[in-house]
Amino acid sequence: MVAWLVLIGVVLIPTAGFLLWSWRASRNDMALMRATETTRAADVAKLPAGSLVEVKGRLRCASPVTGDLSKTPCAHFVATVERDYEVLEYDAKRQTSYRARKMEIVQSNTLFAPFEIEDESGRAAVSPVDAIIEGIEAVARRHGHQLDESVMQAALGGGSETDRTLGFRYKEMHLPLDAEIYVLGVVGENRCIGAPPPGAKGQRFLISVNSEEARAAELGTKSRWMLGLGVVCLIGAVACLGSAYWMARTGFTVEGPHDVLQNDTWW
Repeated sequence: MVAWLVLIGVVLIPTAGFLLWSWRASRNDMALMRATETTRAADVAKLPAGSLVEVKGRLRCASPVTGDLSKTPCAHFVATVERDYEVLEYDAKRQTSYRARKMEIVQSNTLFAPFEIEDESGRAAVSPVDAIIEGIEAVARRHGHQLDESVMQAALGGGSETDRTLGFRYKEMHLPLDAEIYVLGVVGENRCIGAPPPGAKGQRFLISVNSEEARAAELGTKSRWMLGLGVVCLIGAVACLGSAYWMARTGFTVEGPHDVLQNDTWW
């Protein structure tokens, strides 16, 4: 019993740490968005390099890329093909076999093009390199074994004879042309909005199809959940480790119900 309590406590401690770290990161993002005033697109080029800016407007792209799966022109896309499969596995003594369901990415591609953000004042250039991008789900579908030859070779090349393919998932997220976007980034030497220099604190580079208000509401809900779950995990870890210490020190054990003796009479 003590060993189980220690194990649970040890697992809950890093879980609580990750949840509380996520809560703090969400709160920092919200604070950064509130502290950054919206800049007109035409004024971005007038600001000194290194300035943190927030611009709201419509995406304009003169030379778009084409999504691998959607076949739709866009400014940025991330396309993946995932394989669902079953593999034959054995227990520790290799006496019992069972099939475990797993997933692997057999093809992934990311491509982007420089674009501009336009508002009523004019336009500002944006370079999406190293940006956190929140686009739209352009493709989300599942198929059986139908794949083009190149993807099928990639999927089966790393498999084994015991693998059994269950199906494939196609996913693509992209930034559509002419969409309303929210950009939070740093003015570069070329007067283009981009990523902050490495090691810079208190700066982010975000491109989102969600408005500032929608992102703030989402981050607020997320941060409350992260804080609540983190506190619960932390209390659980302290309770488990404290109980384990007390039981080990006092010699207290939890025993199961004793069998009733045959000669015992209950009436």
